[in-house]
Amino acid sequence: MLKYLPWILLLCLASSACAEPNWDAVRDDLIELLQALIHTDTQNPPGNELAACRVLEAFFEEEGIRHRTYKGDEKGRGNLLARLHGTGAAQPVLLVAHTDVVPFDSTEWSVPPLSGEIRDGYLYGRGALDMKGMLAVEAMTLALLKRENVPLQRDVLLLATAAEETGGSQGVGWMLERHREELDAAFALNEGGRIMVRDGRPLYVAVQTEEKVAYNVRLVARGTTGHASVPRIDNPIFALARALAKIEYRATPPQLDPVTRAFFQALAPLDSTVQWVNGTVRTDNPVYLALLTNAVSPTLLESGFKTNVIPPYAAVNLNCRLLPSQNVDAFVDSLRTWAGPGPYEFHYNAKSAPPPASSVDGAGFILIEQVCGEMFPGVPVLPYLSPGASDGTRLRRAGIPTYGLLPFPLEESETGYFHGKDERVSLEALMTGLKLVYRVAELAGK
Repeated sequence: MLKYLPWILLLCLASSACAEPNWDAVRDDLIELLQALIHTDTQNPPGNELAACRVLEAFFEEEGIRHRTYKGDEKGRGNLLARLHGTGAAQPVLLVAHTDVVPFDSTEWSVPPLSGEIRDGYLYGRGALDMKGMLAVEAMTLALLKRENVPLQRDVLLLATAAEETGGSQGVGWMLERHREELDAAFALNEGGRIMVRDGRPLYVAVQTEEKVAYNVRLVARGTTGHASVPRIDNPIFALARALAKIEYRATPPQLDPVTRAFFQALAPLDSTVQWVNGTVRTDNPVYLALLTNAVSPTLLESGFKTNVIPPYAAVNLNCRLLPSQNVDAFVDSLRTWAGPGPYEFHYNAKSAPPPASSVDGAGFILIEQVCGEMFPGVPVLPYLSPGASDGTRLRRAGIPTYGLLPFPLEESETGYFHGKDERVSLEALMTGLKLVYRVAELAGK
């Protein structure tokens, strides 16, 4: 803790010395940038993130901020790195956001998904929350630091990445393999955490310090093909259905690690849906249960080619989110046990063990805690294991302490807009996010 004492002293000295930008004047610029990013179709697949890089290039050109776009190995893929120079007296700070978004079915939306339409105080569009909203906030943060002539002892970087929604190999992975030295940073600020609001008031700030590990496990059942007029006992669709029914009702005991233990122990006095009893957690909240157990969600089905033919196989994709301590081979063995005897195959690709969690004693966490203390007095800032995957794991593995925080205060019900229809962010939350990220970058830079 002593090595971070200079940071703490700096925060104390700087907390009352920083002038505020004219936020009303900035609001329209931020909305315009976010709308331009949402108008840019970067559904992944195929991605086409270079188009989003072009939007950022135009913005940074106008602001006079140095930037470079790196074209990836695949057509249309690209990553952008912008740099606001400081004196170089200390390591840079890295702001990270991905430019790709998940696909959508526009018929389910009440507004065109790429419209960026503003309605009743909300800005709608795919990526408003995940994560073009934060990308716009981070880009505007660099612009404001320059506009306000904030003296910086360190560079402030923005890395806009491709392909996060499909694992990041063409995004942050590609950049770390080829340009690791340009990403050198004291810490990175990325997505992954939450500012959770209940009944209109912030309940807690969750800062992602580690994340679950995502695996896609393909479960295949095989049988004998033939004419559908003659039913067969080994129809693979029935076999697959039996296996899924057993997996659905599996028993997965909850587990705590140092991050989740600290999170739930601090949360229990604040949240009536959580009980902390003799070192264990009791909760029926599905969001919290996802932090305690290995999760399995069937997402894609595949079988058949003609209505009157019994197919030779049936397959399902199981999207599995494992706790960091879990071994995927052992977990898939448990899936085999739950499915029981049958004509089943399990296909998956193993990964490297996840890196250690980022420290709550690190400069990034301390800065976020300080800023959130200013903006949300009395609201606890907690370390958080995020159930979803992000670029954070690759950055941590590369030795860059990474802290995840979506800076927009959200009610629990609003978390359903992630990857969902009518994705939106309130303009009030958008501005709160800008103020938070700007303040973190300002203090870190000084």
